[in-house]
Amino acid sequence: MKKLLLAMGILAFSTAAYAQVVEFAVADADGNGAVTIEEAMAANPSASSDALVAADGDGDGSLSPEEYEALASQ
Repeated sequence: MKKLLLAMGILAFSTAAYAQVVEFAVADADGNGAVTIEEAMAANPSASSDALVAADGDGDGSLSPEEYEALASQ
């Protein structure tokens, strides 16, 4: 598991140089299919917490792939 997280972290930093937004699969650190507000903040430190909360359209406290992509495209 540690190797997977390390690989994901390296991937996140290497892709950050090419794109401002971390991909959903990388942001979903625990691999449960949803990105919590905390995971989104860790993956995208420049995003405001207000923007992340606003992106949570259904108010369940996490971002679905669609919600995350909509946030990323802003």
